[in-house]
Amino acid sequence: MAKFLFVTDLDNTLVGDDVALNKLNEWLSKERQSYGTVIAYTTGRSLPLYQELIAQKKLLEPDVLMLAVGTEIYYPDSNNFDDAWQRKISQGWNREIIVEVAKRFPCLVLQPSTQQTAFKVTYYTNQEGLYVTLPHLNAILQNQGLAVQMIDSYDGGFLDILPASANKASAAIFVQQCLGFTDEQTVICGDSGNDLSMFQNMLCPAIIVGNARLEILNWHKNSPPGKRYLAKSNFAAGILEGLEHFGFLKRN
Repeated sequence: MAKFLFVTDLDNTLVGDDVALNKLNEWLSKERQSYGTVIAYTTGRSLPLYQELIAQKKLLEPDVLMLAVGTEIYYPDSNNFDDAWQRKISQGWNREIIVEVAKRFPCLVLQPSTQQTAFKVTYYTNQEGLYVTLPHLNAILQNQGLAVQMIDSYDGGFLDILPASANKASAAIFVQQCLGFTDEQTVICGDSGNDLSMFQNMLCPAIIVGNARLEILNWHKNSPPGKRYLAKSNFAAGILEGLEHFGFLKRN
């Protein structure tokens, strides 16, 4: 049996149903031991917030951890961040300028320091104010010579400002290429707006869990068919359903 690269978001995708999570963990553990399957988590959380989560939930230790919406790639075995990735995404980025400019917009409220990283600036916001603000904020940052992207999630409640070349998709593709996995050997799972880049830009099988946020459901409904599956079940149960749909679970 061939190994594969399993990439999943954490909050409200892998995590949310402890019974289904335990079942999925058991299957993934066997896959890793028997075939060398690689487990990669992708999350908006910083490393300290990820460590808080694993203190609360029984998660398998991943082989690769993509943190802060893909702006950091971390290898738990060696306790090291991927310096090559951070050099790759650093062009056109200046965190201090972004924070200073964003102060002009009342609808952007900086989240706590635990949510902030060197390459991610995160705000609380609201949908109505956000969509008026984004074009103006982006224009000012471009005039400052910065190259950024802005990702809203949770129905416009959160805003992440990232380097233009960094998101969950670009990080996952970087890992995929470094480890030598093809699209056919990769599966991705997610539920919210910061997972959208993976669904839009990766050609591998994709699982949207049944409890996906409205921004993902609307995109799925209005986009051409692709190699993606909208599960009926929620959280890890939806992942298991999707793995069965794509034929991965039939291997055992």
